[in-house]
Amino acid sequence: MEETGPLPRVNYEAMQRFVGQKVSLFAELKSVEQGRVIVKTSDEADVTVVGNLQSGTPYDSQFVEIIGRVVDARTIEEEMHTNLGQNIDMKLYNEMVKLSTGKYSQLFM
Repeated sequence: MEETGPLPRVNYEAMQRFVGQKVSLFAELKSVEQGRVIVKTSDEADVTVVGNLQSGTPYDSQFVEIIGRVVDARTIEEEMHTNLGQNIDMKLYNEMVKLSTGKYSQLFM
C-alpha cells in the first residue's frame, strides 16, 4: 500500500512507532563499512540504512534526508535520499520532530 500525503518526520525515538511505515529521517553520516551505512539521528542514536545503496559512499554530504520504510527499531530501508549539505542544526531539527510527533502533531500532518 502506497502512502499519500506528508510523511512523518522521525528521530530514533519516533521511529519505534512507525515500524513498517514510510518516513522521513534526517541524519548525519557516521560510517560506511562493507555495504552497511550507519547514520546518527537527530536524537543521537545510530541507525543502519539498507537497500538502494550504491557501492562506496552513497551520499555526497555529511547530512542527508532518507525517505524509506522502518524495518525495525534500528533499521530503515532507503527508497531515496536527498543530500542536505555539511551544516544542519540537528538539535533544532530534533525539537521540531518532537513537536511534530507529539502534542502538536495535528499541525504537521
